[in-house]
Amino acid sequence: MSQQDALSALDTQTPPLPLAVIHLRGTQSEMGAQHGRLLQQIGGWHATAAYYPNMVEQMLRGSALRPVERHWPKVVKPLLDLLAARLERHRPADLRARTDAFMRAAGQNAREARHVLAMDVFQNAVGLAGRHMLGPFADPWQQRAVPACSTLMAWGPATEDGRLLHARNFDFPGVGVWDMAPAVVFCTPDKGQRYAFATSRGADVPGITAWNESGLTVTAHTRLHRDVAFSGAAIVDLCHDIARRAGTLADAEAIARERPVASTWGLAISSGAEQRGVVVECHASGVAVTGPDGEEPWRACTNHYLDDALRERELAPSPGWSWHTHSRKKRLETAAREAVAGESFDVASLFGWLGDGRDADMPELERLAGGVVAQSTSVQSVVVDPQQQTLHLSVGRCPSGRGAVLAVPWDWSAPVGVEERSLQAAVRHAKPSRFDSGDAKVAYRHYLRATQLEAQGGDLTLVHEHVSIAAETLPDEPTLQLLAGAVALRRGDLTGALRLFERGVVAEPSPFPQGRLHMWASRVAAHVPDAAAAARHRAALAKLQHPLLGALQERVATEAKKPYPLDKLRGIALHTLLGDIG
Repeated sequence: MSQQDALSALDTQTPPLPLAVIHLRGTQSEMGAQHGRLLQQIGGWHATAAYYPNMVEQMLRGSALRPVERHWPKVVKPLLDLLAARLERHRPADLRARTDAFMRAAGQNAREARHVLAMDVFQNAVGLAGRHMLGPFADPWQQRAVPACSTLMAWGPATEDGRLLHARNFDFPGVGVWDMAPAVVFCTPDKGQRYAFATSRGADVPGITAWNESGLTVTAHTRLHRDVAFSGAAIVDLCHDIARRAGTLADAEAIARERPVASTWGLAISSGAEQRGVVVECHASGVAVTGPDGEEPWRACTNHYLDDALRERELAPSPGWSWHTHSRKKRLETAAREAVAGESFDVASLFGWLGDGRDADMPELERLAGGVVAQSTSVQSVVVDPQQQTLHLSVGRCPSGRGAVLAVPWDWSAPVGVEERSLQAAVRHAKPSRFDSGDAKVAYRHYLRATQLEAQGGDLTLVHEHVSIAAETLPDEPTLQLLAGAVALRRGDLTGALRLFERGVVAEPSPFPQGRLHMWASRVAAHVPDAAAAARHRAALAKLQHPLLGALQERVATEAKKPYPLDKLRGIALHTLLGDIG
């Protein structure tokens, strides 16, 4: 998809397409062909189809890279394509046939079928880089990883009527693509259970959010680990197998252990019948299952490993990344505790939490980005209610947890076909936000545009421009000052960068992000030069307390004698998607 074809986050006039509800029957190959023909009939799928072939390259070329490095993903793309083809050869024959039939029926080149494995390939590229630190991935390979999905499974005293509810944000770089063409696909296979999945027009991928007639729901989450392979089960196939074969949580675990997975994943799996949820974690060398802590009637899942054994050799790209994933989990657990202690969850309140932007350590603070549940790349949000046999699906623009929602009853009885449902009946469950109006809304739109451009490997000049406009429009939003400070450094403006970082420090009360701002301010001040300011910021950072600040404090302490290199400051990594730099 060209940059001109991408919908701007500043374009609030173009509505998403109607919800496509699709029914398929037969063998996997027959259902793939049916799906492709039905999409040809209704249209609206071309943007998604065009996005996947270039997705890995675009993600690797995000604005986290220094400009000089942005040609490397194109150079290594042929190698990544070869690895994807190798991984494709290990797919189950019937599921590979389904993808081939889908591509052909939709009028696409069947060779493009390997791009359904794009997330496995991307995560494995990061894993290999972390294992070997080779070539273009050596520096700064860390910033190319952008996982941000969040799931909360709740039941018993945490929910209305005690029934299990499975809530999930799918955070994915396909902004302006996935969120613009929502779809639900119901499958009645000739073998196995009936199952369904939430997707976008053009993507036949049950491996993201799927559920079946037994009341089992599975949602996949990126993990980052050194143990990867190109000869195991791809995530689309593993989740597909769980959806069509598993009747219980034990069945799901057994399926995950049948053969090694290729990449690094955490699967949030819940059972309406068992009234319980677990997280099945895996990488190429192992599988582990973690349930609730004690008697807690909930389980949350974000993007870090929970099992102690699997955590060995895990990749944590930066303290900022760790803060990001741990904060989202902490915030969801806060939501669950509040539900048990007070008003229990229902569908509406869970969507309120999926659209939540509060800081996990200081809930009185609403953040634009960073370690918050509602992300700029939340392209699809769902609440699955197996007891009521209903999917509640977002049908609005990013962030999807704050947008419109439609209820879709489970129905496997309809004949093969597609129905386009109007969005007029959609409801909105989001809590009021300061980013809904005024300058905050304007700044947020510019920030969303910057993240969209980054996610699609877009023009760095435009990314910088939108970040800078957002920061000047909303000077009391510390995340924007952090990002804009990095833009100033890239432009060679040390004085301007210091001004922005210091403005961020004044506006930021939360300990970890405040410490991060102090670190960058001290580094820049040393080169302005302003020795007194550098010492002041180092001292302020040393006084702060947070589990993740130790690494920053150690780094800055050594920089009192040997300043952070000026060339690294001028080529600083900017990661608008994570709200992080460096």
